[in-house]
Amino acid sequence: MQVILRKDVQNLGEAGDIVNVKDGYARNFLLPQAVAEAATKGALENREKNLARIKAKQEKLHAEALETAKKIEEFAKLELTAKAGESGKLFGTITTKKLAEELQAKSGIEVDRKNVSLNAPINKVGEYKMLIKLTSKVKAELAVIVTASEVLKEAVEEVAETEAE
Repeated sequence: MQVILRKDVQNLGEAGDIVNVKDGYARNFLLPQAVAEAATKGALENREKNLARIKAKQEKLHAEALETAKKIEEFAKLELTAKAGESGKLFGTITTKKLAEELQAKSGIEVDRKNVSLNAPINKVGEYKMLIKLTSKVKAELAVIVTASEVLKEAVEEVAETEAE
């Protein structure tokens, strides 16, 4: 079944693209979620009329994404402190939501947590790479450095000393 995408769909295409998908995928997901519309004669004519507007919008989004990627590359690294045990294992995990919030708080760059991916889960003190997908063609990489909070280090040492006695 041919459909015209109304929104960007990961691993399928961008808004305005005409793609072939299986009938069930179109009927059960794309059409009910208003992510796509059936590629009827009228819809194709309407798409042709709006093609220039769609292209201009995509170019604007691409330019904004390139600008944001440049800001992220200039920011270079995101430093976080978290509660950790003596072995360097964190109490909990640093999520993509937390990373997006910290990036926005420290640099003013706003990204959606769904567009943030990690090469490994952040559950230990150390350095990690964070990949931010701004558009299907524009990606930015950022180093994330996680250190243990000093207050907790002292508390863990005190508990260890009292247990030793």
